[in-house]
Amino acid sequence: MKLTYNVNEKAPFGKNLVYAFQQLLAILAATVLVPILVDPAGTYLSQASALIGAGVGTLVYLLFTKFKSPVFLGSSFAFISPLFTGVLYGYCGIILGSIFAGLVYVIIAIVISKVGAGWINKLMPPVIIGPTVVTITFYIF
Repeated sequence: MKLTYNVNEKAPFGKNLVYAFQQLLAILAATVLVPILVDPAGTYLSQASALIGAGVGTLVYLLFTKFKSPVFLGSSFAFISPLFTGVLYGYCGIILGSIFAGLVYVIIAIVISKVGAGWINKLMPPVIIGPTVVTITFYIF
C-alpha cells in the first residue's frame, strides 16, 4: 500500500476523495474553531477573517509554488497560545505575532532550500503525521 506520492504523481480517484475529505475536516475545523477559542467575543478575530486569510494565503502559496503543490492553508492549533497573547495586546499584538510567525516559516524555508527536506521526513514521517491529523480531526468533531 502506497502511503506517499511525489508532486508529479496522482493518487487514484477513490484515495483522492478520502484524502480530500480528511483535509476538509482537519483544516476547516481548525480554521473555524481557532478564532472562537481565542476570541469568543469576536472583537479581534472572526471565522470569516480566518477563512478569507486562509483563502488568500493559499492563493499566494500556490502562486509562489507555481501550482506544483496543491495545498490549502488554514489555521493551526499550534498558534492558540500566541494568538491569546496577541489578542491581549489588540491589533498591534496580532500583527506583530503574525510577522514573527511568518519569519519562523521563512527561516524554515531557507533551511529547507539549503539543506533539503530529508530531516523533516525523518523527524515527522507520514506514518506519524497522518494519524495525528486524523486524531485531531475526530477529537474536534
